[in-house]
Amino acid sequence: MPGNLMNVSTNELLLALRAPTSGWLAAVICALDEALLDPDFSAQHREMLRSLLDAGQVPGNVASAAQERLVRFEEAVQTLHEALVGDDEAPAEVAVARPRLSLCASAA
Repeated sequence: MPGNLMNVSTNELLLALRAPTSGWLAAVICALDEALLDPDFSAQHREMLRSLLDAGQVPGNVASAAQERLVRFEEAVQTLHEALVGDDEAPAEVAVARPRLSLCASAA
């Protein structure tokens, strides 16, 4: 973020990304990098993300709505790709299971 002081240094982030358990960190940073390049990703969106991080959880209904919106976004990107490249050059679809996080409660 140009012009803003970061709480975590670049070197700390680079070191954290070397850890074998940093897959989710890498995924979030990649998504954030793309979002910050998009003029439609507003200050309000960034503030909403900050509040989710501060809360330490994503409400279930928000997670479900986000998943539905992501599916529509992926479909729009695929449609645009096919329009630009054509169906002949599009790679065959491969079913890939997305990792899902779920909360489990146990009776004590």
